[in-house]
Amino acid sequence: MKKIPQDITGTIAILKFPRKMWKITKKLQARKFLKNHKNVTTVVEKTEGFSGKLRIPRMNYLAGIKTTIAQYKENDCTFEFDINKTYFSPRLSEERKKTAEEVIKSIKKKSSKILVLFAGIAPYPIVIAKKLKKQKISSHIFVNELNKDANKFAEKNIRKNKVGQYITLAPGDAKTISNKLKEKFDIILMTRPNLKNTFLKEILPLTKKGTKIFYHGFGIKEEVTKEIKKDIGTKIKNIELRKAGDIGAYKYRWLASFEIK
Repeated sequence: MKKIPQDITGTIAILKFPRKMWKITKKLQARKFLKNHKNVTTVVEKTEGFSGKLRIPRMNYLAGIKTTIAQYKENDCTFEFDINKTYFSPRLSEERKKTAEEVIKSIKKKSSKILVLFAGIAPYPIVIAKKLKKQKISSHIFVNELNKDANKFAEKNIRKNKVGQYITLAPGDAKTISNKLKEKFDIILMTRPNLKNTFLKEILPLTKKGTKIFYHGFGIKEEVTKEIKKDIGTKIKNIELRKAGDIGAYKYRWLASFEIK
């Protein structure tokens, strides 16, 4: 039997079985998985891809403790979230660490203002805040997320990690975030999902000369550069792209970084 695709989100393992596999076989495989992974207490099956604009996966319970609340640790941080109500990928752990380090390096003054969009349960801002705290940098992070359930867990995770003095939640739709926040940010991190809208035009009112933007684009490298230039025009300089993960065969997530001039 081929290896079953899996994501271990702390205490919950998410397995992906072939469509035609019998349910009893799945349950037996799930019980075996529990025996072989002592830190896992619940096994569920991912039944389909992400659905809706909130990009929430669908799960079926298979074995162990019947819960959808995961307890997860990474990058010196702890997170709690509901796998049926929020999106979270453990595969991005190293990417979050790398991005946080790049954000910290981009800080030009200790009182810099940082905005994180599409923040989910707040893994990116919390990892960044932990580094700010360790390095005694007094920058502040504003966090935006549309999903109400994700915002509730973000608030809880901020408390868990004791970084409340570094983070302010600004929930709502990224399309109208400039109406809610009247700040001009030094750094904007756009960890956006693979959506048609780039949201670059929407965040322009929140930028100023020298604002550093980190942006998730998808597909071919040249296409990402093209969509950025299309929506921001000639107002950018020093654009750089690096791979930030695979999303399919020969398709990638890119982290583009550039400055507003």
